[in-house]
Amino acid sequence: MSSIAEQPVPAFGTFDYVTEREQEVKAHTGSIAFDGLSDPILLAQDMSGGCGGKIWKCANVMIDYFIWKNNQLRGKLFEDQKIVEIGSGTGLVGLAVAKLCPAIKQMVITDQIPMMGLMQENIKLNHLEQSVKADVLNWGEAIPAMSQVLDADVILASDCIYLEVAFIPLLETFFALTNKPTSVIYLTYRKRRNADKLFFQAAKKKFTFKDITEDPMMKVYMRDKMHLFRVTRKPLNQQQLQAFHKQEASE
Repeated sequence: MSSIAEQPVPAFGTFDYVTEREQEVKAHTGSIAFDGLSDPILLAQDMSGGCGGKIWKCANVMIDYFIWKNNQLRGKLFEDQKIVEIGSGTGLVGLAVAKLCPAIKQMVITDQIPMMGLMQENIKLNHLEQSVKADVLNWGEAIPAMSQVLDADVILASDCIYLEVAFIPLLETFFALTNKPTSVIYLTYRKRRNADKLFFQAAKKKFTFKDITEDPMMKVYMRDKMHLFRVTRKPLNQQQLQAFHKQEASE
C-alpha cells in the first residue's frame, strides 16, 4: 500500500472518544423508511461498541441522493459494480444501496471489530446475506492482497471526517481502496470544527473533490453544514509510479 503520510502513522484505534457525539441512543431495533425505497430498512442501533452504532444525518444525505440518482438513471445506478462502504457503523448506507440497486455485483460494509456484530445483525434483519458482506477494516492498516475490499468500483464514506487522529489513517485507506484507476469515492461530510481543514489540505494533494451540485437537496443540507462530494484519486506522476511499484515489489 502506497503511503500518504511522510512518517509512519500508528494504526488507528477506537472511535469512542469523539468530542461531539450528539444525542446518544439506547440500544433498540426499529425501521427507517425512505421515499423511493419500496421497503423500510430494519435497523438495530447500539452505541456500546462506539459512536458508529447510531444513525447520523450524513447517511440520509447520501441515501436520498442515490435514490434520486437511481431514478435519473432508470434503475441502473451501480449496475454490476463492486461497492465498499467504510466506517459503516450500523451499515445503513450500504444496506440502503443494496436494496435500491439489486443489480450491484457486491456490497461490502466495513468497520472495526466492535461493530461487526451490529452490522451482521442488520444484514440478517434485511435478508441481504446474498448481496452484502461485513468485514473488518481498520483505517491506516495494510490491506491483505486477497481482501474482498480491494478492486472496488465505488467507495462510500458517510461522516468519516470527525477525529484528527484518524485523518491520515483515513487517507491511507482511501488511497489503498482506490487501486483501480476508475474507482470513485462518494463522501458525505459535516463540518464541526476548524481542524477539519487539515484533512482537506492533506487530502487534496492526492485526491480531487467535487461537490455534487446536481443533487436537488444540496441547498437544504448545506444549511446544516453538510456536503456531498465525489472524490477521485489524482494520477500518479512518473516518480510516484516508480516508488509505488518499488513498494509493491517489497510487500
